[in-house]
Amino acid sequence: MTDAAADQATPGRWIPFEAGFNFRDLGGYPARDGTTVRWGRLYRADTLHRLSASDLSALRDLGLRTVVDLRAASEIDDFGRLDLDACPAPAWHHVPMLDVVVLRPNEAEEIDEPPAPTERSDPGAHYVELLGSGEAAVRVISLLAREGGLPAVFHCTAGRDRTGMVAAMVLELLGVPDDVIGHDYELTNEARSRSDAWIAQNEPEFAAYLARFSPDQRVTRGETILGFLAGLRARYGSVEQLLVDRGLRPVGLDRLRGRLLD
Repeated sequence: MTDAAADQATPGRWIPFEAGFNFRDLGGYPARDGTTVRWGRLYRADTLHRLSASDLSALRDLGLRTVVDLRAASEIDDFGRLDLDACPAPAWHHVPMLDVVVLRPNEAEEIDEPPAPTERSDPGAHYVELLGSGEAAVRVISLLAREGGLPAVFHCTAGRDRTGMVAAMVLELLGVPDDVIGHDYELTNEARSRSDAWIAQNEPEFAAYLARFSPDQRVTRGETILGFLAGLRARYGSVEQLLVDRGLRPVGLDRLRGRLLD
């Protein structure tokens, strides 16, 4: 990790909530041509359905215009979503990256959080497969790039796998160095103990599901997200090329960079 990456593990990156544990600002990271990612424009998070009344008040204070929920419809059916009555200002968009995710013991049809058993020989390969055609990623980044789309947050359940993939793609588009992207991905480790404690008390079925995985499987390693980026580059040339090939106009990417970089 570079000194720049270490310096950005700062107070202010984490947005504190009572029942949100992995909500982070993506600002402050070094980017292309000596620029820096702007603070207060783009956030990554774990699920927002748990937020308390005081959490929702704090969320409103962020001035969000866009919320992108990456979870499957089955997760929303089982657990709910952001309370849009209490937090009506942002436009809420459902962009599932998996068709079905069942977070209960012995019922998982497709597993996203945490991922399948650790494969250290080809880290990130399962993320490349999870990305599939890339259409969901195109839709997410198009929502972020549209007029009036920022400030925005995108999230899944734990804020690690699907969220980590989108975060890595956006940061790569902005020219953030790979080691910094890996560092940002690993910050999820700092959220796990508080999250696990809340889940054990409030979502016992999900807690039982998580108990199926060894501690090693639940460690978030930078090599995984860097393997994902390497896989995308090997297959498509670059994140930008993947997106453009699937219809995202370069002018939209330039607009996104202009709004996210200082």
